[in-house]
Amino acid sequence: MSNCVIGLHRAGIFALSMKHFRLLLILSLLTLGTKAMAQRPGGGGPSIGKVYGRVLDASTRKPAEFSTVAVYLVRKDSLLGGSTVRQNGDFSVDKLPLGALRVEISFIGYRTLVQEVTLERGRMEVDLGNLMLEPDAEVLKEVEVTGRASQVVMKVDRRVFNVDRDLSTRGGTGVDVMKNIPGLSVDVEGNVQLRGSSPQVLIDGRPSSITLDQIPSEDIERIEVITNPSVVFDASTTGGIINVILKKNTKPGYFGQLQGGIGTNNRYQAAGNFSIREGRVGVNISYNYNTSENITDARTTRTDLLNGETLSRFEQETDNRGSWRMNGGRIGLDWDISNRNSLSFSQNVRTRGGDGLENQVFSTRTTNGEPLSSGEQVNSSNMDNLSGTTQLMFRRKSPKEGKEWTADLNYNHWQRESVSRFSNIAFGSNGTLLGNSPRTQDNIGGAWLNGLRAQFDVVDPLNERTKIEWGGMSSYTRDNTWLFVYLSSPEIGLNMPDSTQSNDYDITDMVNAAYFNVSRTLNERWAMQAGLRFEQTYFDAELIGQNRSIGYRYPNAGEDLAKAFFPALYLVRRWEGSTREFQVNFSRKISRPRFWQIMPFIMYSDSRNIRIGNPALAPEMTNMAELNHLLPFQQGKGSWLSSLYGRYVEDVISQVAIPLESDPDILVNTFVNGKGAFEYGWENTVRVEPVKGLSTTLSGTLEYVTVSLGGVDGISNSGFNWDAKLITSYALPKDWTLQVNGEYRSPRIIPQGMRISNYGVDASVAKDVTKKWNVVLAVNDIFFTRRWGQMYDTPTFVQEDYRRREMRNARITVTWKFGERDASLFRRRPQQRMEPSLRGGGGAEE
Repeated sequence: MSNCVIGLHRAGIFALSMKHFRLLLILSLLTLGTKAMAQRPGGGGPSIGKVYGRVLDASTRKPAEFSTVAVYLVRKDSLLGGSTVRQNGDFSVDKLPLGALRVEISFIGYRTLVQEVTLERGRMEVDLGNLMLEPDAEVLKEVEVTGRASQVVMKVDRRVFNVDRDLSTRGGTGVDVMKNIPGLSVDVEGNVQLRGSSPQVLIDGRPSSITLDQIPSEDIERIEVITNPSVVFDASTTGGIINVILKKNTKPGYFGQLQGGIGTNNRYQAAGNFSIREGRVGVNISYNYNTSENITDARTTRTDLLNGETLSRFEQETDNRGSWRMNGGRIGLDWDISNRNSLSFSQNVRTRGGDGLENQVFSTRTTNGEPLSSGEQVNSSNMDNLSGTTQLMFRRKSPKEGKEWTADLNYNHWQRESVSRFSNIAFGSNGTLLGNSPRTQDNIGGAWLNGLRAQFDVVDPLNERTKIEWGGMSSYTRDNTWLFVYLSSPEIGLNMPDSTQSNDYDITDMVNAAYFNVSRTLNERWAMQAGLRFEQTYFDAELIGQNRSIGYRYPNAGEDLAKAFFPALYLVRRWEGSTREFQVNFSRKISRPRFWQIMPFIMYSDSRNIRIGNPALAPEMTNMAELNHLLPFQQGKGSWLSSLYGRYVEDVISQVAIPLESDPDILVNTFVNGKGAFEYGWENTVRVEPVKGLSTTLSGTLEYVTVSLGGVDGISNSGFNWDAKLITSYALPKDWTLQVNGEYRSPRIIPQGMRISNYGVDASVAKDVTKKWNVVLAVNDIFFTRRWGQMYDTPTFVQEDYRRREMRNARITVTWKFGERDASLFRRRPQQRMEPSLRGGGGAEE
């Protein structure tokens, strides 16, 4: 078939008109889900006839796969049967009445082919031979513009990232996907940020306990990024929404793929998925396993001050060796109960385990360079966790076009166990052991989480210009997290419990919500949307055994109502005959702390720094506004999305470093609620196709930030942040494709200083060996420049540190795809072929 259609097939995007879509739906039901009647209305006889043949592209003489074949009465529009053309070009339509019939064959970008045929007692089966579809030049031009699959598709309210088009993520995880999306960034822990804030991550539109690093990239169909969601979504979307859409087969037939990969640093990966749809039932199954090792480095330098004078200088070099293993799978079931009712079920289970061994060498010197102390610390750790998500959804479509309601129930489970040991030995200036050395700290921790969420949504178009949406949601989560610390040293003895670091929290988190949203087309150019969401929040963290609890409740006995209502307003201007759009919006959001921000675990430690969550964190409230303009150019091949945005954040959650009360030489890195923060920014994303086969997406953000911690010693800071990202892909001859990704993030403003800059380049090359076999070679962080760290500048110390998330790596991934569209497990093969003299079109090629 033509390159246009092949491109549509590879991208999974079929720009069918509404007529074609409705016809294909009817044909699927006729061929897969219904039993033909013995007598067709007006058919003139029993339904025992059959037509078959082969459809080819007239310009290439290749099979015209996925073309639509429909059979009508010759002088009527009553649909009698039909099918879609298979991969080899063949088609067959059986159970047809005898008499004069009209066969229509169509596909987007081609002229519709019409052929009449007569079935009778002596000629009940007719081979139509090779049927040639002629390209429609005008329609084909439109398809080349809109139908080609783009890696990034931009809309005024969201960006859509097609994962299959990103070569560099093959064999990777959801985290690898996120770092390539315009406007997104990934920190050293694998957490995603959008415009400097943490977005809410959804899987198939719903919250999940499955983390991004547990989702294999080959399971992801696309990523949707929404910067300022409407009231239909949770109010806890200050940082926007990242919606991960997993692959699902919605077309009749079966297909699947097997994938294997090998790379440097003992990277091994194996995956498989299979989908089948038969009649009204569809099943999706997938499984993935991967393992890897990392050898990374870190460095910390610190200067202690007193009244502006230097007291001492501390330096530390770190080498880390870690290994990870992940595996898991999911199963999904879709059942079309009737034409208007459907039921979906999915179960996702993932496991993740890791071991780490870290060696730290440190020393402290005077301003003159004379040694004060030195030593070594060895950190070992082992961690295992299990995540599971169960989802059940019911959808009901009304006879009224566009009206529907959905109800779904989600259950999430997460559990984690970890054991770590920190062994430290320190020497004084004369080389003798310090009084409390050697010392050892053993941490035994764990957590479990169970969450239940119920939701219903209603969409009701009142008329052609007005639509209302309303619904409700209730979620209940119980989380128990604990950490027990034991110390050993010559001074205190062996395995002595440390009550200052040990804790056991039982956390209850409940949210109840209701929303109402109205959309109205004001005239041919302008449209508006307005909504209000109410959310009741309850959070309580009880410290078990100490008769102590921390929590918040909004609203509380009629108080804090402003923290329970979340309005949103959108105004849109459209241009006729173009995808150009202008939008202005405003909304109020709430940002509740993430689990890793409140977890009382020591997640990273050295001889001078520990990092721990703060269970006392309260949510932050944000008022946000945007001006968005989407401008297409190059006849739709290019687009420019420009956004001006502003945010004011109350009780802003910020990272700080505070000296430990029992030992001021040790810094506790944690999170606190500050007074507030102002952010103003300008974001631009430009996608161009300067020459055939070359696609480039360039994005960048410039923002000004002011952040104040208020009561924390009056700390405040302000300044500019900026970042840029480039993704370019070039389709080379003979089915080769080259892709290069690059990004740069400037130093970022934080209350006590700034985060250091971060930049890197990835490259990948792919070869389509056949239509079913594909090989990809990808190199991550070519120049080994990606690292994360902070620079603190305070009256008592100045510190700079960095560490890496992973080392440079290369991997080769091989993929084999299989399947057959429009295939039925119970389909009957043709029993016989008619003699050449009875064929209607000169004989089909074998």
